[in-house]
Amino acid sequence: MNPIDEIKKRLDLVDLIAEFVKLNQAGSNFKALCPFHNEKTPSFMVSPEKQIWHCFGCSKGGDHFAFIRELEGVEFPEALRILARRAGVKLEYRNPEFHNQKSKLLDLCRTIADRWHQVLLADQTAGPVRQYLAERKVNPETIEAFNLGYAKDSWDDDIKYLQEKNFSLKEIADAGISAMSQQGKVFDRFKARLIFPIRDVHGNVVGFTARKMTEEDQGGKYINSPQTAIYNKSSILYNLDLAKTEIKRLNYAILVEGNMDAIASWQSGAKNVIAVSGTALTADQIVLLKRYTINVMIAFDADVAGTKANLRGIDLAWQAGLNVKVIHLPEGSDPDDLIRQDPAKWKELIRSSTNFMDYIFEVTFRDLDLSRVDHKKLAAKKILPLLSKMGDEVEKFHYVKKLSTILGVAEEVLLTALKGLKVKTEKPTEAIKEAGKPVDHEKAMAEQLVALLLVFPEQLKLVIQHLRPEEISFKPASDLYKDLVIEYNKGEQLTENNLLESLNPEQSGYLSQLSLYVDKDFFADRPDLINHEIGQLVNRLKTLYIKKRLQALSAELQAAEQESNQQSVEELSREFTQLTRQLNQL
Repeated sequence: MNPIDEIKKRLDLVDLIAEFVKLNQAGSNFKALCPFHNEKTPSFMVSPEKQIWHCFGCSKGGDHFAFIRELEGVEFPEALRILARRAGVKLEYRNPEFHNQKSKLLDLCRTIADRWHQVLLADQTAGPVRQYLAERKVNPETIEAFNLGYAKDSWDDDIKYLQEKNFSLKEIADAGISAMSQQGKVFDRFKARLIFPIRDVHGNVVGFTARKMTEEDQGGKYINSPQTAIYNKSSILYNLDLAKTEIKRLNYAILVEGNMDAIASWQSGAKNVIAVSGTALTADQIVLLKRYTINVMIAFDADVAGTKANLRGIDLAWQAGLNVKVIHLPEGSDPDDLIRQDPAKWKELIRSSTNFMDYIFEVTFRDLDLSRVDHKKLAAKKILPLLSKMGDEVEKFHYVKKLSTILGVAEEVLLTALKGLKVKTEKPTEAIKEAGKPVDHEKAMAEQLVALLLVFPEQLKLVIQHLRPEEISFKPASDLYKDLVIEYNKGEQLTENNLLESLNPEQSGYLSQLSLYVDKDFFADRPDLINHEIGQLVNRLKTLYIKKRLQALSAELQAAEQESNQQSVEELSREFTQLTRQLNQL
């Protein structure tokens, strides 16, 4: 069995999609709001029987691989790798179709990460690093879970090792493992450093953070992989691969700044923790996080100045509909320090987290004297710009009212000031806006009618009398309806299977998608309901066709009259009258 079929055999599509989308049972199928476009009425369907998915709003659909490709924005080899890992299927890259540049770089990063991990565990040169981790109270189980490693104090040890594993110098450089001096000499980027592998949401190693271990190291305390074909810092959340299940279960995520903060929290038992590795929360990270929860707790330092860098991205979180709370840390401490001193205190702070704006109010007013008018003005100057960025109007007004009470200033004054603010906000990306295209209702009706006729072909006799294929404007549905009519007129018993035999592969795939539309159990023993549903769809489609045709006839009549073409005027007028009469009868 080839790896594609083996993966599909081992992975149930419903289970796969349910990890990212909330599915609801709809008869024999499952229904959900589409993750690929903005909609209020669910049109995303999944068939357990056929192991396919399709959205009748944006027309996207397919199998396991199509879902992952669409969700992650990757090509087939990467989707294959992701699913193979989930299914426990080992890939042999003899087929070029299964391998591309990105998958080769992922192999390289995994190889060097495993090598560094083994060096940390067993090499005598890593003794001081093991001692450092022990002092930081990082236990062996955590070292294993995070695959922590150590890069030897060598200029080319890693390059030589990877070359022995058949990776080229270009691939080593492309993965960010090597760098080049001004003199053109290639050397190991990470040298004598504790290594934190950075994994994507599927557990693939895509980059590294390296902490210096000696005072002689002239580099920064932490250095990171450069941006590569597989690593983009702004779209990665550290530890999401391990935390996602717990985040989904608890329905909130804990967001910290650094790798050690995330590791310490995870080890303490608060496993729904992720890190942004020193950057502000980005639009891509927000989209990724929203797959699992809309609730996030951010661990901030206690001083106001220290929070300013963290404020960037909060407006994006609000626009995306995230509920943001703050874990208020004691002044001068970070989660790692706090957890090593008192793990119970960390969990207590998580439980006592406060709404983000309540936190801003608290730290803003801490050092102000509200008996002074200049301090009142300063408070308004700090808080109003943040309120202007809030996406929810009800929440915004709540805090305007709170500010009004604290300052003793009329709400109307603050609202006027708020309207006058021209605050530069982060521009939401297309992913944040989730613009998507609106559902084409005419297309949806056409597909629903054809789907019903596929399941209940006995209804064709009546529908053929009232609806011609050309009266369905959506061509794929019109063509399939035409094929149904042809098969029906042959006088043979019409079933989905014998219809499939008469169609080309593209039409067969389309037919399988349409079958998701109909819940057979819902219509079981309800011929009256089937008749009503089909009758309604036929009337609506015919009405739309006639209205469009009448609009076209009006233009044609006007042109014929201008050209004094009496014969055309009479013919067009007769058709216009006939169609008007039909429309009135519908």
